[in-house]
Amino acid sequence: MEMVHDVVESGPAASVAGGRSAEREIQAFETAAQAVACLEQRHGKRSQQWAYWDAQGDPVGLIVRWDAPEGKEIRPVSRRPRGDWVIGGMPEPRPLYELPSLLARPEEPVYVTEGEKAADAAGWLGLLATTSPHGSGSAGKADWRALAGRDVVILPDNDDAGRQYAQTVASILHNLSPRPRVKVVELPNLPPKGDLYDWLTSCPVEQLQERRTLLQKLAHSADAWSLPVCEEKTPTACVAAHAPVLQCFFDVVPTSVRWLWPGRIPLGRITLLVGRPGEGKSFLTTDLAARVSTGKPWPDGSESVSGSVIFICAEDDPADTLRPRLDAHGADVRRVHLLEKVRRTAPDGQWYDASFTLENAKVLESCLQTHPDCRLIVVDPIGSYLGSGTDSYRDSDVRAILDPVTRLADLYGPAVLLVAHRRKDGGTTHADDLALGSRAFTGVARSVWHLTRDRQNRSRRLLLPGKNNLDKQGQGLAFTIAGSPPAICWEPGPVDLTANEALAAESASDKASADSPVRRTTVEWLQELLANGPMAAAEVRREADNAGLAWRTVHRAKDSLGIRPVRASMDGPWVWRLPAESDKGGH
Repeated sequence: MEMVHDVVESGPAASVAGGRSAEREIQAFETAAQAVACLEQRHGKRSQQWAYWDAQGDPVGLIVRWDAPEGKEIRPVSRRPRGDWVIGGMPEPRPLYELPSLLARPEEPVYVTEGEKAADAAGWLGLLATTSPHGSGSAGKADWRALAGRDVVILPDNDDAGRQYAQTVASILHNLSPRPRVKVVELPNLPPKGDLYDWLTSCPVEQLQERRTLLQKLAHSADAWSLPVCEEKTPTACVAAHAPVLQCFFDVVPTSVRWLWPGRIPLGRITLLVGRPGEGKSFLTTDLAARVSTGKPWPDGSESVSGSVIFICAEDDPADTLRPRLDAHGADVRRVHLLEKVRRTAPDGQWYDASFTLENAKVLESCLQTHPDCRLIVVDPIGSYLGSGTDSYRDSDVRAILDPVTRLADLYGPAVLLVAHRRKDGGTTHADDLALGSRAFTGVARSVWHLTRDRQNRSRRLLLPGKNNLDKQGQGLAFTIAGSPPAICWEPGPVDLTANEALAAESASDKASADSPVRRTTVEWLQELLANGPMAAAEVRREADNAGLAWRTVHRAKDSLGIRPVRASMDGPWVWRLPAESDKGGH
């Protein structure tokens, strides 16, 4: 760990009346070379020197090093705004080492070392490398924004201080926007306190390219760095497990919400789509995927965000359903992918494919690393991907599964659309409560949308707003499904209706229907039909057809009477019977 003297050296002290010493005046030099010559008069001939440059390519500082048997000595020299030079640390925030090269080569991965000597060693391999100035303890005083959104590999020194520096830098990079893709790689066979320089100088020159290949392989196979998380079963592994983590809002940089579909589906967040089976949810998701894959504008005319799409879909066949629907909606299928299985290795070394669930968030992260342009992930339906040990009605279980997904969305930036089935209303007046499973689904989601049919026109679908934590509640939209192969046809104007208002109208309609003369007549007819004993459901339907009654109305009458279809045997027909007096309490 390098120790850098960061204080400004000054000239002789002046005396004043009363025997007091005046403050030391900062000694200024016209050039950096004069400042270094002054240091050499005190410490002898320097061993090494590294220059720092600003984004415009102008020199802003030097790091000067002396090697001696008792250890190394490092002193900084910096340029002041007025143009002269002083012996002391560069003003904050300090530029990264080789900043002009970082800016000139934006597509290359960046290797971060602890110290300029190791960064120069990376240059022997043709790699782009940097470090922060003034030693490992000053990482927080550097300006790391040049690494935003880039692939970064941190190479720690082989000691506790080096590993701490690596974690500090990774934490700083984690807060940049767009967030870099960071990996921490510990080099093999390093001596104590060794670094990249030692790793390369320990091999013959002709083997340097082999070391480059090995380093790149290590970086490729390393896991992406993430914020440390305490394991529930090993709380002792966490340092200060009960210490509070406070963040001052003065240090929080305000940012605006990023949208996939402005005002409707946010990027980097979870959105929930709720609807009954058969309402058109998968048609809607393929239409969304087509627009993202091509950059086609959204139905309301707002601009789309172009990128790739990852489908996680359990209910639709990729060959006869998903691909035809994507083609019908004009998708660029080269940018749409299906996460179907997870390939694992058995104890005997053989490969086998296992079903994917959200319990294995690292698999999803690997997909995002492979497709960094991913802008939309569709999980349809969410209940099929929670894992066998997850209770979808328990808040803690659902949050334990979705929290890692939330972090991945925040880290890599895609919108995550969870498709959920709708339960029966159960007397609620709040549409968001109808999502099947725990209320944690709507709690975690930042935006909720409901897909339902228009009760006045069953071929017309309504996409209606539920909650929206990131913007004002938007307006609904309507579409039909038509054509061969079928595709969504959006109506041009908005629908001035919320999901809660539609639910209230639906409940009122159901109540009015239950009180209608037709419903009362059907209930009386069914009660009389079954008064003499049980009857096969098929026979009930024939009687209903003969009586001119709609089968749907008969079903509603069945529910009103509390009739539960049963089977006398596994292979026998379904039978309807009126509930006994002892059964009625259960209804």
